Amino acid sequence: MSSSLSPEQVAEYTLEVGVKKANNSFIRSFSLAVMGGMFIALAAIGSLIATSTIDNFSVSALVGGLVFSTGLVMVVIAGGDLFTGNVLIILSVLQKRTHAAKMVRNLAAAFLGNLVGAMGIVFMVQYSGLLTSGSGAVLKKLILKASHKLEYPFYQAFLLGVLCNLMVCTAVWMMYSAKDTAGKVLACIFPITVFVLSGYEHIVANMYYIPAGILAASNSEYVRLAGLSADSIANLTFGDIGINFVPVFLGNLVGGLIIGTLYNTIYLRSNTKTVINKLEKSA
Repeated sequence: MSSSLSPEQVAEYTLEVGVKKANNSFIRSFSLAVMGGMFIALAAIGSLIATSTIDNFSVSALVGGLVFSTGLVMVVIAGGDLFTGNVLIILSVLQKRTHAAKMVRNLAAAFLGNLVGAMGIVFMVQYSGLLTSGSGAVLKKLILKASHKLEYPFYQAFLLGVLCNLMVCTAVWMMYSAKDTAGKVLACIFPITVFVLSGYEHIVANMYYIPAGILAASNSEYVRLAGLSADSIANLTFGDIGINFVPVFLGNLVGGLIIGTLYNTIYLRSNTKTVINKLEKSA
């Protein structure tokens, strides 16, 4: 027996998952998303610590990507929802198995739940003293990372968001193909590592990085320990979060819709499925 599903079977499975997610109550969707936000935030701080003292840019990005992929592994295997992955519900909408209004409700619950879960980790880590590890290296990386994310112009943050969710939704799609835990882990690691390595923008990860960086920058002792000047982090205010959140949110949405719509066209349209079935029978 095959240890993985074919792309056509993954499309059918993703469709059914989308129907199930869309029919969840708001509270259930929100609760699952809180877990998802927590998992991604925990992976984000782990990735930050793992790379805080690595000077080589490429090595640092690679290590960060490998560690960060743990977040999506926890979401899919332990159970959780992410706004980014839930955009694949579009398959069930296009196949008329669910209404667009249910997809919108689910994505709203996922976004809010992810934000609550991530912010919970932000505050716990902030006041745990964890950020002072590494003699200020962790703080410096976090604050500069958050500051850099707020410097992107709208179009750049949007495009980085699109590219990110092309990779994240592909990772989810690949994980759905595996029938065992080891297969799911392997399917996740490579696309997620590439997304982090490339510097793409993920709205849920930013729900940790940016608020955490702003809180750290508001602590004068943390800024001193990080060896930063006040001028270098002047853009780090909660009022500026929308500069990143809005374009990245829209970019992630578009990236997920691209993956979902294309795979719907390739594997789930009735004429396409008929052709595929004929090819399989003649093979």
